[in-house]
Amino acid sequence: MKRLSLIQLLEIRVYRHVLFWSCWVLGFTFIKSFGQSTDTYAGWLAYYLLTLPLFVTHTYLVTYLLVPYLLNKRFFLLFIVGFILFFYGYSVLELLISNEFIYRWAPTGTEIVEGYLNPRNVIRSGLGNLYIVLVFLAARTVRNWFMADHRQKELQQAELQMQMNDAVTRVQPPMLMYAIDHIEEMVDLNSPDVTRAIALTSELLSDVMIYHGKEKHLFSEEMELVRKLVNLVSLFRGSKPDIEFLISGDPATIELPSMILFSLVDLICRKYRREHPLPEMNIEASGYANMVTIQILHDQSKKQDETMERCMQALHQLETYFGGRVTISIDTHEYGCSVVIRNQDDSGVNTIHSYKNAVGAT
Repeated sequence: MKRLSLIQLLEIRVYRHVLFWSCWVLGFTFIKSFGQSTDTYAGWLAYYLLTLPLFVTHTYLVTYLLVPYLLNKRFFLLFIVGFILFFYGYSVLELLISNEFIYRWAPTGTEIVEGYLNPRNVIRSGLGNLYIVLVFLAARTVRNWFMADHRQKELQQAELQMQMNDAVTRVQPPMLMYAIDHIEEMVDLNSPDVTRAIALTSELLSDVMIYHGKEKHLFSEEMELVRKLVNLVSLFRGSKPDIEFLISGDPATIELPSMILFSLVDLICRKYRREHPLPEMNIEASGYANMVTIQILHDQSKKQDETMERCMQALHQLETYFGGRVTISIDTHEYGCSVVIRNQDDSGVNTIHSYKNAVGAT
């Protein structure tokens, strides 16, 4: 979901309120002067423009002061007193401005009567002015209901997406399809390698399900799953990839989403599935720094830009799986790239950062 800054939200709110009051002024001007002359239209337009500050002030005091601070907090007596004071006071002000100024020079067709400030006339005028307060409250209530419903649907969608991502990490369908494709490509389907590949695939999927069902996910256990994935890839490719593993500190202190390392290695293996050899990878899970570092290295026959592009493709896919929960940083150099995965709470951001560091460059 796209997040807006406070200034953007305030600008949108101002535009919305300006639109509301503009429609109210033009709408009631049209109703009051319908079928009349242009002078009458101009007179009523002047009336609503000059009295607009009164209506706006009255409406906002009721909506943003009396309702949230008195009515919603069950100070009913204070709410009634304040409502009556605003109701009567603004009605008197509206009658004074209308009869002493607007009706005397604006051609609205309204006659000035003596004693227009008598209580009966003030209440009748106040009831008419109260209409705009009720319309504003109704519009605000409908909008709040719509926004609440929209937020609920967004939360449901986010929860559904998390469940889908959780299902992906449990079942690992891309890895399964990758294994099935390679098994089908084997020349002799009756060879021991095919039987072993099927057994390793089944064992790996079973271990993934068991690991994901545990309450505590240790990175030492996940790295064992990665080793089994590497063994399976080695069987498919006919040679073992050059991948080194290192755990420093206590793996129990590494707080990252489960299967994130497994998913990254799986993505890289599938990105380079048609190339020999696979890029060299050095994987370090640090319990001291609560992060995982992966160095992806190519020999000098590969172009650095090509390696960088493959790395970014894999990382963006990883971001779709674990977006919002981790921070992924990438440092590029002439031999490949280095990827650092941290917990979101440790850095306060959740986006992929990339920057260049010409290691060994002259």
